[in-house]
Amino acid sequence: MIIFKKIRWKNFLSTGNTFTEVDLTSHRTNLIVGTNGAGKSTILDALTFSLFGKPFRKVNKPALVNSVNEKDCQTEIEFTIGKTDYRVVRGIKPNKFEIYCNGALLDENSKAVDQQKHFEQNVLKMNYKSFTQIVVLGSSTFVPFMRLPLAQRRDIIEDILDIQIFSTMNTILKDKIRENGEEVRELDYQLDLLKDKVEIQKNYLAELDTKSKADIKKKQDKIETLFVDIDSIHLNVQKDLETINKLSEETKEYSNCSDKLKKLNTFSIKLRQKMNSCEKENQFFNDNTVCPTCTQELSDELRREKITIGKKKQDEMSIGFNELNDAIAAEEERLGKWTELTEEITSLNTTVSKSNYQINLLKNSVKEIESEIAEIESGTGDKKEAFKTLEQLVSDKKTASGEVASLKKDRDVLTTAGHLLKDNGIKTRIIKTYLPTMNRMIGDYLKRMDFYVNFVLNENFEETIKSRYRDIFSYESFSEGEKARIDIALLLTWRAVAKLKNSVDTNLLILDEIFDGSLDTGGSSELGWILRNFDENTNVFVISHKESLEGKFDRTVSFEKVKNFSVVTESEVETQ
Repeated sequence: MIIFKKIRWKNFLSTGNTFTEVDLTSHRTNLIVGTNGAGKSTILDALTFSLFGKPFRKVNKPALVNSVNEKDCQTEIEFTIGKTDYRVVRGIKPNKFEIYCNGALLDENSKAVDQQKHFEQNVLKMNYKSFTQIVVLGSSTFVPFMRLPLAQRRDIIEDILDIQIFSTMNTILKDKIRENGEEVRELDYQLDLLKDKVEIQKNYLAELDTKSKADIKKKQDKIETLFVDIDSIHLNVQKDLETINKLSEETKEYSNCSDKLKKLNTFSIKLRQKMNSCEKENQFFNDNTVCPTCTQELSDELRREKITIGKKKQDEMSIGFNELNDAIAAEEERLGKWTELTEEITSLNTTVSKSNYQINLLKNSVKEIESEIAEIESGTGDKKEAFKTLEQLVSDKKTASGEVASLKKDRDVLTTAGHLLKDNGIKTRIIKTYLPTMNRMIGDYLKRMDFYVNFVLNENFEETIKSRYRDIFSYESFSEGEKARIDIALLLTWRAVAKLKNSVDTNLLILDEIFDGSLDTGGSSELGWILRNFDENTNVFVISHKESLEGKFDRTVSFEKVKNFSVVTESEVETQ
C-alpha cells in the first residue's frame, strides 16, 4: 500500500517563496476551502506534478512557475511503500527530478523519461491515467470513466487488474510471429534454391565425362600460350641485364666525382674566407692613418705598400677562385651524369625483378594446369569435387527442410498463444471474472447515494443501465447530478478493486469541487456519509468553496490570497 505522507511546494502557481506543506495522514476527512482563485486546487497540481511531471489541470509547464518570483519552483512528495520511504523532488528554473529511497538519492545517470517510466512501473505501479481515475475525481480537467473511449476504459481496468503484462506479452509475441514468418519465408526460399542447385549439380556430373577431352585440350593450349609469354619475358630480361652491365661500366668513370666535389667545395669555402680577410685588411689601410690598438701613426708609404700587396693577393686569389668554381661546375656536371646513370640502373633492376616475378607466376600457373590435366586424366579432379558438392547440397537441403518444419511448428504455437493474448482472450476471461464484483460494488455505492438503478458493465466496458419502470438507458441519458453519482460510484469501485487485486492501494482520495457541481443536497449528504464510513485507512480530501461544509470534516484547510500569494491555514473540529 502506498501511504502518501506529505506534500509541499513553493513558487508553484500562486504560492510564494516559502514552502506550503500539507500533512496527508493526520486526519481521515479533510476539507480544503477557499474562494475562486485562492489556490485551493494547487494541491492537486503539486501532487500530480511531483509524481508524474505534469499538473492535474491543463496548465503549460512554464506557467507553473510563480509569475512574480519567476524561478526556484519546487514540489516535494513523501510516501512509504511497506518499510521503504520515498521522497520525490521536482523543480523548474532550475529543472530538477530527484528520487530518494530511504534517504539515498537514486541513480540519475539515465534520461528523465526513462527514470520516470521506471518510477511509474516499478515504484508507483500506476500511470497518470490510472492515478486520476482511482485517487482523484476532479471537476475541471477530469474526464469521467464513462466519457472515455472504450479503448481507454480498457487500459484503465487492465492497469487496475494488473493484467497489462498480457498486452506487453502480446506486443512481444507479434514481433516473434513476424520474425518467425520472415525466417520461414527465407528458409523456404533457401530450400527451393537448394533443390535447384541439386538438379544443376546432377546435370553437371553427367556432362563432365563429355567435357573432359575438350577441357584437357583447352588447358594444353593455355600452357603453350604461357610458355610463349615466359620466353618473351626472358628475352626482355636479357636485354635489360645487358643494358645494366653497360651502364655500370660507364658509372665507374664518375665514381669519384662526389668525393672530389666535397673537397673542392671545402677549398672554395677556405679561399672565400681568405679573400674576405684580405679585403678587410685593404679596407683598414684605406680607411685608417692611426693604429687603433697602439695609437701609433701609420705612414702613407706603409699604407700604400700594404694596399699594393693586398691588392695583388686579392687578384691572385680571385683568379684561383674562378678556376676553382669552374672545377666545381665540371664536377657537379659529372655528378649529375652519375646520378642519371644510377637512376636508370635502379629502374632497370626494378623492371627485371618484376619480370622475374611474372615469370614465376606464369610457371606456377603452368604447374597448376598440368596438375588439373593429370586429375582429369585420372578420373578425379572436377568430377570428384562435383560429387562432394552434390553430397553437401543434399545434406544442406535435408537440414533446411528440418529447420522449416521446426519453424512452422513454432509458428503454430505462437499463433495459438497470439489468440490467447488478444483482447478477447485471457484478458477478457480475467475481466469477466471480476465484472460481477465490479458491477455489485457499483450498484452498492449507487444505492448508498440514494440512486436506485441497475448499472452493469460488460467485458467491453459498455454500460447497460436499467431503472425501475423504465427502459434501458445510457450514461448520457441522465442528468448531470445523476452522472456525478455514477462517476463517484465508479471511482470508489476502482479503488476497492485495485486494493482487492493489490495492484494499486493508497491511503489518498481527493474530490475536487464534487460537492460544488451537479450533486444535489441529497447526493452530497449520501456521498459525505460514504466518505466518512469509507475506510479507516483512507485519508479523504474534499476541495470545495461551499462554506456550509465547514465543521463536517475532521480538519479544514483554508486557502486565501494575501498580497497576490496563496496562504494556507488549518483548523480542526473539536471533539465533544
